[in-house]
Amino acid sequence: MKFLKSAFKRKKDPLTNEERIELVTNSSKQVGPGVFFSTIVVIASFLPVFMLSGMEGKLFHPLAWTQTFILIVDAVVAITLTPVLISFLLKGRLRKEEKNPVSRILEKIYTPILIACLRWRKTVLAINLLFLLVGGFMLSRLGSEFMPPLDEGSLLFMPVTLPDVSNSEAKRILQIQDKIIMSVPEVEHVLGKAGRASTATDNSPISMIETIVLLKPKHLWREGMDKNAIINELNGKLQIPGVTNGWTQPIINRINMLSTGVRTDVGIKVYGQQLDSIYKLSQVIKTALKDIEGVKDLYVEPIVGGKYIDITVKKDQIGRYGLSVDDINMIIESAIGGMNLTTTIEGRQRYSVNARYAQSYRENIEDLKRLPVQTMLFGTIPLSEVAEISVSDGPPMINSENAMLRGTVLFNVRERDLGSTVKEAQEKLNKMVAKMPKGYYVEWSGQWENQLHANRTLKLIMPLVVVIIFMVLYFTYKSLKEALATMLTVPFA
Repeated sequence: MKFLKSAFKRKKDPLTNEERIELVTNSSKQVGPGVFFSTIVVIASFLPVFMLSGMEGKLFHPLAWTQTFILIVDAVVAITLTPVLISFLLKGRLRKEEKNPVSRILEKIYTPILIACLRWRKTVLAINLLFLLVGGFMLSRLGSEFMPPLDEGSLLFMPVTLPDVSNSEAKRILQIQDKIIMSVPEVEHVLGKAGRASTATDNSPISMIETIVLLKPKHLWREGMDKNAIINELNGKLQIPGVTNGWTQPIINRINMLSTGVRTDVGIKVYGQQLDSIYKLSQVIKTALKDIEGVKDLYVEPIVGGKYIDITVKKDQIGRYGLSVDDINMIIESAIGGMNLTTTIEGRQRYSVNARYAQSYRENIEDLKRLPVQTMLFGTIPLSEVAEISVSDGPPMINSENAMLRGTVLFNVRERDLGSTVKEAQEKLNKMVAKMPKGYYVEWSGQWENQLHANRTLKLIMPLVVVIIFMVLYFTYKSLKEALATMLTVPFA
């Protein structure tokens, strides 16, 4: 457009071919450098994105590269192809700019405004300074997010129940939840699972449920409904005793888990020496956070509460019956855990044949105590004669990082920005964290961790980018004063 406007203003009818080429050449010399350097300025503004690393770099580098390549091609086309096209197309009689009705209307509107601004220069400057101060104040109160929320068109419901839940109870809870979710009109399909998938990398316990909720197209939703309203309605209906609800989206959940190790927007990792102490500190943190606006799906990762069956061999008794510890271990393995007897071959597949007692013979502690043990001299005796059997509490899962035991307080952020929510949470927890016992400390994880890393990188690179843009402007104008004047408009913009 700048090339065409410059050539149009210089055009005089009629023109010979040589005059037209000379006209386009002179216009290109006048406008070309400005167009090229303005493209360089825009490309330089993307340098902070290229300097991002980690998760934020993986997310935004493709966008920055795409935009940069487009701008480079645009700059090359502007100084090569555009002048050639103008030399061919700028022919015949063209209406003068002042006779164009659109131009006349715009000039009538803009000219008095420009004259008034130049007449009252100090007033205009004062008004802009006032807006700058107001904008700075509003910016200081503005929230922050690591990345804008993406609408994936689906939800991921991740409730967690008690760590000692049985397979049958987890299945029952899953079926109840699926029926409740399907009762909401905006839901199209529900796909749920309890426990781990059949992969070596999934360590989910049976107490963890994952349900993908596919939503109908938005034009089929009830009037006034949005995604947060759907989540609130579903969350209100899914209040099942012993179950803690969690809501996110499938893709962002996988991104969070792969990049930070937590499945929610924010995770507070509590490190220490004893699991019981870590769990108590986690519960205190949960209590402090529950009243903060924006904190949703608050949950403490269970590190206590698991149930274990302890079977201790009575070494003084097994000798009387002519048994050894290995004999007792083999009986326990075959009766409870199952023992591989042989392998069957079906086509190209091999399957182990496993034998163990039926469920009805090992449903409770009393059944285990009555398990028959065959002896050489005394016939069949109950297992309780040669072993102590009891139920004890223990960790359902032991998590550690950097050789330290770890617990985690998890929560999502909804109906508020991530930055201000986490800052308020940190202010509440600072005093408590300072009083933690020696050897115990906390770390913030999740999207907040990515946001902090990105902010640190941007603070280092932004001054360098400003210097680069200033140097480009200086070489464009060949004037320090004009370059400074242009840079002064940036804060007002």
